[in-house]
Amino acid sequence: MRNNQPSSTRRTFLRTTGALGALGASGQELTGVTAESTSLSTTTATGTDGPSRACVLGPDETVLGGDVVVGADGYGTIQAAWDAAADGDTVYVHSSYDAEAAGESFPVVLDYGQKEVAVAGGHPSGSVVDASHTDQDVFHVEGVAQYDYRNHPLLANLKIVGGNVGLRIRGAPHNCFRNLVVYATGSHGIAIEEGTGPDGGSLGSFGNTFMNCQVWNAGGNGFHEETSADPHATNYAYCKAMACKGIGFRLRGWMTKVHGGDAELNHGWGVEVRSCQSVHLSDVYIEGNARAESFPLEVYARYADGLSIDNCYLHGINPRSTDHSYTYVQRAINVHDSNQIDIRDCTFRRYGEGGVALFGCSDADIHVPSQNYSETDLLAMDPTANGCLRSRSDGAVLPQDLQGVAGLFEGDCGYHADGTSIAPAVWYGGEWHVAATQPLSETTSQ
Repeated sequence: MRNNQPSSTRRTFLRTTGALGALGASGQELTGVTAESTSLSTTTATGTDGPSRACVLGPDETVLGGDVVVGADGYGTIQAAWDAAADGDTVYVHSSYDAEAAGESFPVVLDYGQKEVAVAGGHPSGSVVDASHTDQDVFHVEGVAQYDYRNHPLLANLKIVGGNVGLRIRGAPHNCFRNLVVYATGSHGIAIEEGTGPDGGSLGSFGNTFMNCQVWNAGGNGFHEETSADPHATNYAYCKAMACKGIGFRLRGWMTKVHGGDAELNHGWGVEVRSCQSVHLSDVYIEGNARAESFPLEVYARYADGLSIDNCYLHGINPRSTDHSYTYVQRAINVHDSNQIDIRDCTFRRYGEGGVALFGCSDADIHVPSQNYSETDLLAMDPTANGCLRSRSDGAVLPQDLQGVAGLFEGDCGYHADGTSIAPAVWYGGEWHVAATQPLSETTSQ
């Protein structure tokens, strides 16, 4: 529970500034407004459509220019403020709000099929929705998906504590969630799920953007995508998944991007990419994950055609306690049964077996010269083994016996290794053409 008792109430401040606003900063009356016509408790404008709600001052309701305030001198609960808000309003959660003391009923349901209202706090460390006394979800965002793609739920600048799932998003595509801190939930921090339309049909949750959203110590996954939600083109910009009991980022959407941010100290993998295409991880700090896994890995991908990982820092140290007995995380990246993946410009440090391992992949390009690695091997396993086909570096097929291996396209190139020598090879006319080579020491200057 929170106990914030300011020395002077916001109502006192607002009454003072309300009177000043009515008279104008210079003390002169504004056109059409007189001191006699201005109430310190309720200020409205009238017109053909009746009174507006531009300014309403307590004692049990505070509305300022569309900001519906939750907390001392305002609405007691977020749900009550949401229910009272109109299209275009913002439900503003003040630092004086105390969910348990106010009797907030969880989950707080933000149904965007009813209205289009933003919910925000002033600062994610000050505007706190503490549901640690309940095992219910904290927020449900219900969207309308294909029934109105212009309907965009907004949630921002809040700290969400406790409860089951911190934020559950259903049937709500193309939205922005920013500056959220989700802490110590019983289950997932943020979950993207399928919704149900008015006709019983499926509503997808795709095209969402999360900016500077952090999940700490969740009881499940940090960011959790359900396949049935079709969570394609989801963007995580500078988001963090830290010390969650499950996976940091569980990705299931095509063309999903994680840019910047962190996946650290999670009990499951830092990032899991499964059954989706063209996922992009860039500039992510990844460290010390898989603390509860019997064989610890940082990034696990399967059926992830087109996966791209670049400019990431991967560090295999274990700064926290683990259920396994390894000194270091064993591998940075494991990729299974995926085609045309691309890994480049990454830094790998301190892995037990090495940075990258491939299994059953075709045309995976690991850009060997671009990688920076220390206190570990870059390759945890031979990239040409384990059922892999045409593994590459900078486009060229890595040295291997090319007999029985077809080129991918006319002009494809690589290196043929027959056990005694390695020679450049080019694919054309349905076969490899191998160049004759000789050691540099045996060449004669002309």
